[in-house]
Amino acid sequence: MEKLVIAGACSVFGLSEIKASFAELGFDVSFIDAPFMAGIKIHEYPETEEITYTAELPENAVAVPLSEYWISYCKKHDCGRISQAALESSRSKEYFYQFLKDHGFDFPETYRDENSARNALEKGKKIIIKPVGLHSGYGIEILDKNGKEKLSEYINQAANIKNRTLRLMEIENKGVMLTEAVEGPEYSADCFYFQGRVSIVRICRKLVTVINDKPCCAAYRLLSPKEDEYKRFELYLKKWTESVFEENNISYAQYDFIDSPDGWVVPIDFASRVGGGISDLLIESGKNPYALSVSGKLFSLPENLCQFSYLPVVSGYVKNDDYPLREGKRRIFKKRGDYVISNPSSVGSRIALTVSSEKNDFSEKIVPQLLLGRDFISPDKIK
Repeated sequence: MEKLVIAGACSVFGLSEIKASFAELGFDVSFIDAPFMAGIKIHEYPETEEITYTAELPENAVAVPLSEYWISYCKKHDCGRISQAALESSRSKEYFYQFLKDHGFDFPETYRDENSARNALEKGKKIIIKPVGLHSGYGIEILDKNGKEKLSEYINQAANIKNRTLRLMEIENKGVMLTEAVEGPEYSADCFYFQGRVSIVRICRKLVTVINDKPCCAAYRLLSPKEDEYKRFELYLKKWTESVFEENNISYAQYDFIDSPDGWVVPIDFASRVGGGISDLLIESGKNPYALSVSGKLFSLPENLCQFSYLPVVSGYVKNDDYPLREGKRRIFKKRGDYVISNPSSVGSRIALTVSSEKNDFSEKIVPQLLLGRDFISPDKIK
């Protein structure tokens, strides 16, 4: 059997099931992750003993990257079966948007300079300021006309952002992008590409709120393959994925996209890995979509399964960890005395989460219930 390395294995769960699915395709899989991931508990699931922690892959290894660190590694060492277009799109949104344009897909409008962005603000448009090479929500700011005086400041911040996460993931900040903030509901999805076949891992509707000018995901709703919404987006996801990968490639792919009121479905982010921060949601589905998508088998997912994230809207120390959590499976990340920041755009900034079946309307009215302020967070250190 051909050997394959799953690099970034802490990002997924059910490793024995994933291994069995790859074995059906003729691959002997081993699991590795970076040393800085050792001891980090991303989700409550066994099998972490199957993971070897190392900063390097064996010589001639073929890797499937599941995290930003291993995308950087594969790009540097050419050790994955991933197209250059997919790797470059993972590291540069400028490249990705140009790729979309060249292949006839919808894409966000970009502004060539600060004056163009300022003119757009004056016309009532919202714009996004983002570092070119960064992933997820790192360094992103969103502005409307009322915040136009912050534009120069945010451009400077985005151009100079540096933090520990970027160093660990070996990601280089390559400048600033100014793009339109496409209106409409936001979604995220994972796909698996295997030598010409595209399988959908999951599609989620997101509730995104703006906290201190930063877009933050407050909730996900897992779409069932039975839903018309799922079937519609499945067609787009397969077309995008077939375009960005080459025939012999083996890779996961993660997208964020907007369903525009104008009828456009606009990708706004891509990476050749799996999406982060949703393990609890997928575990509660009772299925292992990562393994099932590898095998190419059709599978169902429950309807109305949601993950709600509790986010800080002020910085400080948790003084009251009796959070108003919704019913369901609960996880608390920040306890009394822990420090939290009012920039909860990354998974690590969540205070708590709940996964439950949400029978009520999954809408913006839920979001205020998930935002935690001075009733729970003190500006002063807790004694």
